[in-house]
Amino acid sequence: MGAWDYGPFDNDGSWDCIAALTDDADANTERLEAALLEVLVTLDYIENPEAQAAVGAATLVAIHLGAPSPSERVTELLDAHPFDAAYLRDTARRTLKRVTENPRDNEWHALWLESGALEKALALMTPYKEALEASDSSEAA
Repeated sequence: MGAWDYGPFDNDGSWDCIAALTDDADANTERLEAALLEVLVTLDYIENPEAQAAVGAATLVAIHLGAPSPSERVTELLDAHPFDAAYLRDTARRTLKRVTENPRDNEWHALWLESGALEKALALMTPYKEALEASDSSEAA
């Protein structure tokens, strides 16, 4: 039985991505960047597992940059698995925007819309999107 709920870490795609993290910051940065770029640069329809992984990766970056952690488990995971959040910030921001704001080319958006829970899923993403945007604004200032 797979994991499923509304939050960014309430699905198998996110946890599959996170499970690959180690105590090597450089390797973790590369893994998270790969998950983000898989969604960001594709010209094809984005399947849900890849979107979930990218949402999980982007959310980890946002939490590292100051967004609230949804659970103690995620906080512990961040403490044990370092990565360069500043380097990933812009890619995470753009990836999260693509998944949550572009309904025509991704299954994540389509499934939430079809289930009638898109607004709830998007609302749960708000603090993470805001943290990534705030980081972007503070670096521009």
